Amino acid sequence: MRGFRYCLLTLICLAFTAPAFAADVYGRCVAYDKDTKKVTIIEDKLGWSNPKRPEFTVLPAKEFVLAEDPGAMTPKGGGRLRIDLEKKEIIIYNDKAKSIDTFAVEIISRTDNVEPGNALVAGKTFPVVDKAKKEVTIYSPRQKNVCTIKVPDKYMELAAAAWDNGNDVKITWQEAGKATAFTNLSKAK
Repeated sequence: MRGFRYCLLTLICLAFTAPAFAADVYGRCVAYDKDTKKVTIIEDKLGWSNPKRPEFTVLPAKEFVLAEDPGAMTPKGGGRLRIDLEKKEIIIYNDKAKSIDTFAVEIISRTDNVEPGNALVAGKTFPVVDKAKKEVTIYSPRQKNVCTIKVPDKYMELAAAAWDNGNDVKITWQEAGKATAFTNLSKAK
């Protein structure tokens, strides 16, 4: 019985003195405030096990304050979580509703195998929103394509940032809401 008490006492002491374990979270940056260094992400439910086809679907959005200025690795926020041209649908983070919206789109045009240096995209800013035609032109570096889509009326009021993809990021944290390490996976390639 005495040995059991010593074991129990040792375990209790370790529980209170052991350092907290760090955890990693992978996600898509949907917003970044450079003044407060607060990054808001939608977590990849696959934990970055498939970087070519992540699933940014975990709600609610997670917010972290970065420990230091990310400098050249500053994340870019954007609401577009995925565009699936085969299914003809787009998935965006709706910041006002704090929800993930999936809706059908009509593909007006599509060009595949577009590398970043291609004349179609080099020196240009995407997305291009044409409210008169209710169309958005998107460049997806991951899918290497440029497409123009027709968008349902109710989504045309969204800001241009809603159609842009944010950076993929990895955040290491020990205390909720405070990042101990930050990696911009989109810029680290």
